[in-house]
Amino acid sequence: MKNTLLPLSILVLMIAGCAHHRDVRPGADGVNRVQVTAEDTEKGAQDAIAQANHYCKEKNKEAVFLEENKKYTGDYDEETYKTGKKISKVAQGVGAGVFVFGGRNERKAGTAAGVGGGIGDSVLGKGYTVDMKFKCQ
Repeated sequence: MKNTLLPLSILVLMIAGCAHHRDVRPGADGVNRVQVTAEDTEKGAQDAIAQANHYCKEKNKEAVFLEENKKYTGDYDEETYKTGKKISKVAQGVGAGVFVFGGRNERKAGTAAGVGGGIGDSVLGKGYTVDMKFKCQ
């Protein structure tokens, strides 16, 4: 039993260690790529930079970014996506407010509004893709 636990624990540590740069793809000539999807380009860029920095830090180096591309890649047209995200956030906020401040019946309605907003948010998904190329120097 002991012999099987050790390899398993090593595997778990290896998988957990890569979680901080799960979207980094090492490339030829030291040019690496990180591609993430996000709700907006700012969040996507922050996530991509954090992953690249973590990847390089493990090599005792710093990330130097060579190229950055941000684009909308969602299933709906971009304006519909943005409007849907705003409506979803409002529904979640209204649901939480009604749940906290309402009575028994209002709490049920607030829960439904909050859940509805969350479902709408998940249906819309992450509409933006941020793709960065970088080197560790």
